[in-house]
Amino acid sequence: MLTLSKDNILSYIKEHMPDFDDSVPAKISWVGEGTEEEDGDGYVNHIFRVQTEKEAYVVKQGLPIARVSQMPMETYRNRLEYDSMRIRESIVPEYTPRLKFHDPENNIFVMEDVSYLQISRFQFNKNVTFEHFGRMCGECMAKTEFYTSEFYLDRDKYRSLMNRFENTPMRKIMEDGMFLDMFNEPLEDRLGQEFMHFADQLSRDSRYVTELYKLRRMYMTHADALIHADFHTSNIFASDDQMKVIDMEFSFMGPFGYDLGYLAGNLISQYCAACFKPFPTEDERVHFKAYLLATIKRMYYSYFLTFAECWSENCKLRYRDQDGLRRSIFDEIMIDSVGYASMVNWFRAASAIAYPDFDVIEDIEARRHAVTLSLMIDWQIMFARYRYQSVDDLIDTMLFVERNYKGLLE
Repeated sequence: MLTLSKDNILSYIKEHMPDFDDSVPAKISWVGEGTEEEDGDGYVNHIFRVQTEKEAYVVKQGLPIARVSQMPMETYRNRLEYDSMRIRESIVPEYTPRLKFHDPENNIFVMEDVSYLQISRFQFNKNVTFEHFGRMCGECMAKTEFYTSEFYLDRDKYRSLMNRFENTPMRKIMEDGMFLDMFNEPLEDRLGQEFMHFADQLSRDSRYVTELYKLRRMYMTHADALIHADFHTSNIFASDDQMKVIDMEFSFMGPFGYDLGYLAGNLISQYCAACFKPFPTEDERVHFKAYLLATIKRMYYSYFLTFAECWSENCKLRYRDQDGLRRSIFDEIMIDSVGYASMVNWFRAASAIAYPDFDVIEDIEARRHAVTLSLMIDWQIMFARYRYQSVDDLIDTMLFVERNYKGLLE
């Protein structure tokens, strides 16, 4: 198998893309050479940018060993990611990078370079806002999930997707790592012994663990639609009115609402960080916190509105007038997505993995308060979610916990 490098990538591109203009100078960079803000993390794959004054592409190769961790990886993930992107490109082309070609023999595909947009996580860390971020995210998730579900697809196509996107090895990373392993290992002492003891006690509480197991069962058994399964702010490039979603190698046929909850968890982290990180003025803090809450609200509203519109226009006739069925699905998504938000946010906040949302806070005491608030919100919403009728209930809980925590500090 060919292994790409800076030395051979131009000849490789020209061989597979005869229309590529190599008469002008090309800048070649390896994702990981620049800052995390410029490149994202690039932990797993070998990714190159090829840029000229006329065009720009990203070349992604899946090798048997992860780039940073050196962990053994299945190379088929590259083919599966390409297939997932092709499906998404047909459903939500406005939110999917354009694909150029796929080389399955060498586990390589080429897509447009979307770095004309910005990685949303690192912009949020700098208190930058994107006006339509919530609406675009909700629309992207809802359309993709509806049009890959059995409510739209005929049975054979739906079953074919289930078989194609079983993705067992990559799913296992999440099934074990996020739902199980992190809560069975001692927490790393990054924020002091007192915090570690507090987080460890909550993590091992049998009531919370029971909820994790219930969510894990749904994650493993509900094949509702094709989900991204790693839908966080580092995988979303955005501007005020544009968005592109990347990094789909974890895609599989999973539960409605998982991606929605995953991203909501990220936004909750950003909100908790905003409560304690420094701002030029308190007015700017208030404005940014209000933006994050409004973005969570718009994302949920956009998701349910878009899904309902797709249902009304394109659902199979046998389901189209079944409003009770649709409402029951929406109720389930509301409850489950909040559980997933709690779980994924807890995992990232309490584990040893770097988490830029909080790591951007340099003052250790302020960071500890931000993470503690996050865990308290995660705990509360995990159990309160069964009463939620809408996203407003989630936001009310967040504000309630924030008020009480700040009251304790005072």
